[in-house]
Amino acid sequence: MRRLAWLACLAMLPQCAMAHGGGDRFGVAGSRGAQRCAALQAADAQAGERVAVVDPNPPQRVRWARLEPDATGACAAWQAAAADLPGRVFVLRFAPATDDGAGSIGIVVRGAKRIALEHAKAVVRIDGDTTLRFRSCTSSEGLHLSAWPSAKVAGWPSWHAYVYLGYDVEPTCSEVETRDAR
Repeated sequence: MRRLAWLACLAMLPQCAMAHGGGDRFGVAGSRGAQRCAALQAADAQAGERVAVVDPNPPQRVRWARLEPDATGACAAWQAAAADLPGRVFVLRFAPATDDGAGSIGIVVRGAKRIALEHAKAVVRIDGDTTLRFRSCTSSEGLHLSAWPSAKVAGWPSWHAYVYLGYDVEPTCSEVETRDAR
């Protein structure tokens, strides 16, 4: 069911709205037609910056990309269609080794120092000993994306985004998974 909700959001992206909470190291990846885009809250995000894009659907995967200016305006149109999508928008240019040509909604991570897959889940080291794990789940009308400081989902996420779908989906989130970041 979760995979269907993600695919539905991709197909209906103009009806999706996203609201964010938490750090300037994260953003949301999506697509407008064949163009893959990123919206980042960070004011200091720059074209040329290397980012990791985590697909939070199981089995998780991580792809590397570079941020590029949105010369055609396709990503600005994606951002405008998503209504509440905050921040600066960029084109995502994926590294050839990790580019499978598939568009998907994902979590953009800036400043990743080390990435590993543990039990089919992405674990990203940001600073020193800070590692994050990523989750996605559905509520009654949308998707929740989040980054957590441990494998156990408890307390508060380091980052949270909500993607409004505009129609009902089967809820899979626990109450903790819907919390905004502190």
